[in-house]
Amino acid sequence: EEEAELASAAPRGAPRGGAHMRSLRLLAVAVLAVAAAQEEEEEEQDPTKYFENRLTFVNGVKEKGANPYPHKFQTSMQLPDYVAKYESIGSGEMSADGGVGLAGRIATKRAGGKGLVFFDVVGDGAKVQVFASADKFSDYAGLEKDEKAARFSALMSTLKRGDIVGVRGTPGKTKRGELSLFPTQMLLLTPCLHMLPKVPPGSSGLADKETRYRQRYLDLIMNPTTRSTFITRTRAINFLRRFLDMHGFLEVETPMMNAIPGGATARPFITKHNDLNLDMYMRIAPELYLKMLVVGGLDRVYEIGRLFRNEGMDLTRSLAET
Repeated sequence: EEEAELASAAPRGAPRGGAHMRSLRLLAVAVLAVAAAQEEEEEEQDPTKYFENRLTFVNGVKEKGANPYPHKFQTSMQLPDYVAKYESIGSGEMSADGGVGLAGRIATKRAGGKGLVFFDVVGDGAKVQVFASADKFSDYAGLEKDEKAARFSALMSTLKRGDIVGVRGTPGKTKRGELSLFPTQMLLLTPCLHMLPKVPPGSSGLADKETRYRQRYLDLIMNPTTRSTFITRTRAINFLRRFLDMHGFLEVETPMMNAIPGGATARPFITKHNDLNLDMYMRIAPELYLKMLVVGGLDRVYEIGRLFRNEGMDLTRSLAET
């Protein structure tokens, strides 16, 4: 596919024999090698230097009078809906739908030849390949070939791993059967200022537990299974709430701070009520207030909320639990 793209870009009337094709192959290899070297050099860059470079880029965009964080980008659907709708497209075929807009985070970026860049865009637990070609961009229509290539390269150089981008184009599949979006427009929506960790070959994601638990946002970006855990927990709580509601229970909220620690045996967190000049205790259990509600005539009550116990903690047990 990459050689075909290069061949189609050759001047009309150029020889198409074996020597010409060998030249195209060498050119494709050279382009890929340069692009790969640039990406590798960027990935090996010091994280502090990377942050400084990205901050300089953002400030440069502002100085030009543009907004590096565009206010709005209209999407047509979420990534999981896109996959479900267009997965049935045959290999090498294009959909009749045009102007389909998607938005997501760039997980991987790789050069595919002259005027070609591939992105893996992720969001909502799904992944879609973006097959970016300079010849397809509507903003470059009518430009000379060299100017088109220069503008395309300039745009691609601003898009990094971790950035959130908006993409608009035509759905289709590559000849290898990869579901893709062939864009006519790409817009940087949110630059990622910090370098994402590199995932070693064969690894499923970020493995360092210290980093994962201290930087949950990074854990969610790098490890799809963490997202599944969050979703499962929320669904379990929602099911419990619906079950109790169906059986006539009333959900209530009780005070988070008490004048005395009670309801269970545990060491409390102590805080200060400034106006009353009074020590208060973060609740270690809601039982006392729930019993008061039962005494008052609300026979079926429940609460789903935080409890605070100033005791031991580990990776599976927090000082603040639901």
